[in-house]
Amino acid sequence: MIIRTRNGFWRSEQGSASVEFVLLAIPLFLPLFLYLNYFAEASDTQERLRTLARESARVFVSSSNDRIAFEVARSVVNQGGQILGFADPESNLQLDIQCEKQPCISPDNRVIISLKSNSSKAHVSVVEYVSPWA
Repeated sequence: MIIRTRNGFWRSEQGSASVEFVLLAIPLFLPLFLYLNYFAEASDTQERLRTLARESARVFVSSSNDRIAFEVARSVVNQGGQILGFADPESNLQLDIQCEKQPCISPDNRVIISLKSNSSKAHVSVVEYVSPWA
């Protein structure tokens, strides 16, 4: 649409809708994009922690005795944490292992492995059972 202004000039309004949309959309969509980025990062951290906890639980319950089980579970968290991109997993990831009865490596024993990231405040827990034929 072409409009004549008061001082006699002609001007076109063509393209002004896209400029107005950009001026309004950026402030409205920027918080949405920031939230989605935060949510994606938190979900990724949670999934990586879940993977580490599951793997450490598997090696824990398949170990031959308690001493080896605790060492191997900690080793999986440290080495797996580095592979999965956690910065300094030895100090950044807290591993907590709880057993229903002692010793932990005894038939049909329930083991709960909790893993917490200090940097992102993410926390996961997994439950695994020692084989009844252990």
